[in-house]
Amino acid sequence: MDFYKWFFLEEGRTPAGLFSLSHILTVTLTLAIFLTLAVFLGKKFKGDYKKQNLVLLISGIAIVAVQLSKNIWLLCETDNFWDCLIGNWPLYFCDVPIYIIPLAALTKGRFKQWCLDFMAICGLLMGFMGNYFAGNLYPSHAIISFSVINALLNHSISAFVALFIWVSGLNKMEKRDIPFAIGILFTFMSIALTVDYISIPIIGRERNFMFFFHGDGTPFTLFLDLYKGALIPYQITIYVLQCGYMGLFYLVYYWIMGFLRLLLDYGLP
Repeated sequence: MDFYKWFFLEEGRTPAGLFSLSHILTVTLTLAIFLTLAVFLGKKFKGDYKKQNLVLLISGIAIVAVQLSKNIWLLCETDNFWDCLIGNWPLYFCDVPIYIIPLAALTKGRFKQWCLDFMAICGLLMGFMGNYFAGNLYPSHAIISFSVINALLNHSISAFVALFIWVSGLNKMEKRDIPFAIGILFTFMSIALTVDYISIPIIGRERNFMFFFHGDGTPFTLFLDLYKGALIPYQITIYVLQCGYMGLFYLVYYWIMGFLRLLLDYGLP
């Protein structure tokens, strides 16, 4: 058996299928392992800044290595270098941690705090949505393959870091940091949209980073249909929905914390 053709090229393999038993079991088991480790390390290193930062640094190196391995393999297989390079630039929502986790480990001060709060808010969503609703992955790839394992590790590292931050108490969620934490996503989305348009003269068509041009199997397709294909209102909606998620998270967080403080004030358990 040629392992490369079996594992990387998946020749003669049967796709797992979205929401198939193998898909659900694989994702659930992987996330269970990563999240259990996050709770264990979060409790173990609580209050120990150096060890907490070491966990972030290792996670940052790991997620960058996962992405680099994907890009190197794709570039080795492609006949169109520039199309492959631009087309696989990590500029989707679930790719933000590739940049933010290393920055959270290597920076200090308020910028570090913005990165930590961002991951606390978005990391678990990326881990669960990116793994369970990967409609572009499991319908066309075998469960034990390079493509699936690479994506599984990528999204699971994001979930791990998010839960580790919550358990270890690294996120502060201060109101003064809200516009800056949301600004991380806004800036990333703006870069993605710019690259989408710049791609047109370079490779002859736009890319679809952050799903700014079509839904590609995501629920965003509903909005593009609603606007009858009009891109400007659709792209504005993409901004509102994704940045709005972070704003809504803050609202719910402060409501819960206020409710808990109220219980404590009245001496309730």
